[in-house]
Amino acid sequence: MSEPLPRPGWYEDPRREADLRWWDGAAWTDRTAARPAALPAPPPAAAAPAAPPPAPPASPQAPQPISGIPKGPPVRPPAGPGEQPSIEIDGRWRPLAAWWRRALALVIDGLIKFAFTIPAIVIAVVIAVSIDWGSIDFEQLQDGQTVDGRVPGLSVADTARLGGAFLVLLVWTLLVEMTYQPLTMARKGENNGRTWGMQALGIRVVRDNGTTMTYGPALVREFLVMYLLFGLISVIGNAVTVVGGTVIVLVFYLWPLWDAQNRAVQDFICSTHVVAD
Repeated sequence: MSEPLPRPGWYEDPRREADLRWWDGAAWTDRTAARPAALPAPPPAAAAPAAPPPAPPASPQAPQPISGIPKGPPVRPPAGPGEQPSIEIDGRWRPLAAWWRRALALVIDGLIKFAFTIPAIVIAVVIAVSIDWGSIDFEQLQDGQTVDGRVPGLSVADTARLGGAFLVLLVWTLLVEMTYQPLTMARKGENNGRTWGMQALGIRVVRDNGTTMTYGPALVREFLVMYLLFGLISVIGNAVTVVGGTVIVLVFYLWPLWDAQNRAVQDFICSTHVVAD
């Protein structure tokens, strides 16, 4: 659409034949005049219609979430049969780890922790051998009777040895649980987020916010949640329903089998995913 023409009036002569020439609103006329004290501005040239602003580039379409996936990082479906869905963490798409790889890595880590606990078991056995087990009054023990808080029939010295054996096992086990998995997962570089079992299976734990796994978050996930919290649920549940606690914890570990993002309960609590590399 063209710009409207200037109004009729005296303007500077574009032909340079006089000072001023009359514009009738549509064209220049032959009427001229001398320049007055104040000169009106010449009619502006018709401006070309402004080009429309370029359309903004279309943003790439985000992958559609898989049906039933709870709120979390972006997810895209598997590319083909037998493959796992992928999640976007810190701008990088990572395939989710299959449940069987997670389970096998957990078994390997359990065996490694047991190996680290063997010295404590040996110490506890050495202590236990020195206890006079034949002096225990099993009839009173079955009736739940104690002698000054001690096992019926055991001497004070033997009771102290028995307590020492349990204390060694308890403290050593806690140290292994607080060090092995958190420290191996807090390693820098290629093995960050991996225990030795995960490293053997080619999987790792990643944080949903994209930051590296450090000792603190690893301690919360592996020790406070998977060891203390799950252990407490197991003990309380079994005390109430015999095996209910064990069943509940087993469901926690089986959860990736039906979760669309392959998450276990510890992943929901700690905002993590287990991915394959």
